[in-house]
Amino acid sequence: MLRRKKKTTEYTEFHREKAKPSKKLRISSRYSHIIPFFSLSVPLRVFQTPCYSVVLFFFPHRESLKISVDFAFFDKYIYTMKENRISIHLLFLFIVAFLAVFMPAACGGGIGYAGSGPAGSGDGGYGSGPEAGDGENGNQSRPSSGQLTCGEWSDIKNYDFYLNLFTIIDDPNIEESQRRNDFYKYINYFGFETRYMFTVNVESGGLPAGDAIVELYDSDNKLFAAKTDVLGNAYMFPSYDLSGETVTVKVTSGGAEYEEPFIYTQADMQITLDSSAAKESVLDILFLIDTTGSMGDELRYLKSEISDVIGNIAASNPNYTINLALLFYRDIGDDYVTRYFDFTTNIEQQQTNLAKQSANGGGDFPEAVDRALAEAVGKNWSDDYAMRLIFHVCDAPPHDKQENKTLYYNSIKTAAQKGIRIIPVASSGIDFATEYLLRQEALMTGGTYIFLTDDSGIGNSHLQATVGEYTVEYLNDCMVRIVNEYLTGIATEPVPYY
Repeated sequence: MLRRKKKTTEYTEFHREKAKPSKKLRISSRYSHIIPFFSLSVPLRVFQTPCYSVVLFFFPHRESLKISVDFAFFDKYIYTMKENRISIHLLFLFIVAFLAVFMPAACGGGIGYAGSGPAGSGDGGYGSGPEAGDGENGNQSRPSSGQLTCGEWSDIKNYDFYLNLFTIIDDPNIEESQRRNDFYKYINYFGFETRYMFTVNVESGGLPAGDAIVELYDSDNKLFAAKTDVLGNAYMFPSYDLSGETVTVKVTSGGAEYEEPFIYTQADMQITLDSSAAKESVLDILFLIDTTGSMGDELRYLKSEISDVIGNIAASNPNYTINLALLFYRDIGDDYVTRYFDFTTNIEQQQTNLAKQSANGGGDFPEAVDRALAEAVGKNWSDDYAMRLIFHVCDAPPHDKQENKTLYYNSIKTAAQKGIRIIPVASSGIDFATEYLLRQEALMTGGTYIFLTDDSGIGNSHLQATVGEYTVEYLNDCMVRIVNEYLTGIATEPVPYY
């Protein structure tokens, strides 16, 4: 069985600058006054391919690259070839054609029309990289599922390991900058504080009480709220250390209520209710997918994987009512910020809607994650007993303005309160800070963290997750395994991808 050991990864300028540049690459000639139309602008998104990675390797601190084509080499021929100026013009035209056509194609990019139409059709703009031509009117072949590889890590199951990422090593012989583990610098980043988790387990009628509402109060305010999972566990995250304070836990399930004050020690609690809650077989699942240009290296494969996952979940859980929704997002100023397909039991129609999407837009590294997540959490989720899941597929964080931070944080707290469990799927191009934020999404909502790996050979480089040992498995198998575990409470071992 293939295992990966913990590898800490420092935040680097390379990861940050591996963003989604949209600035222009300008190729100009000192002879543009001779041939006015020679100046050419090429969008940098055509280099968001392995070729683009090479450019970033040599120019890691540049968001855009300006190339000046200097024809001084030809200076000595100008005066002897005036009568053949048309030949020089043809030479310049040949170079322009080579740069504009051959280079993007050689880099695996290319610019192709991605189709147009209303929401749910092709992108309506120009696609980039592998995603070009993959919209409604595209004719690019669809890759088979079972190709992308990933790992999965639960910070809830490995909470001691998670806490250790914040510790400071008390050793004067080690430089101060090296005494702090990886997550220490992100304490309270975007407002998150998840170092004081404790678990409330609820039973009703001798069985785990799923979907019970659990609320934590101090003397004046509600500090946190969550819903129990199929095993009756709710994970509470007060935003500060309550040690020694008197707090109250209130539980509501199936008409029964329970309230207990206690002195907080971060110890887990066990609560037993007299009545039993009704249980229904309902699964609400929403795929929240970043479709900006930088996702082009993997989106075509992700669509195949997710479509396969949707079909397998439906086939393996015939007794469940499965409500499926899709929400795609880009950034402010793009063709769309969010594009939504509402919850439905028509699985085939949602698979068709998924297949029509393409990657485009973006610009800078952050995207409209906060707005997309807020919309996703605010959709029409089941009010009665249900398992509610969001798979968040992305490669970038939210913008870091205060209003974005606040909306993002509050959306995750609301998701926990509604019993919506977020499962991020980190794609190529994320940096260490983004990994931290995605793991907050998962941790605070009772989810788990999925990260794509380089083992598939697909897409650009993937950040090595700061986790312990894990098994590399195929993404589609991993997602189906996780969904079934949330539905049944039974954990199964991941199957290695080879």
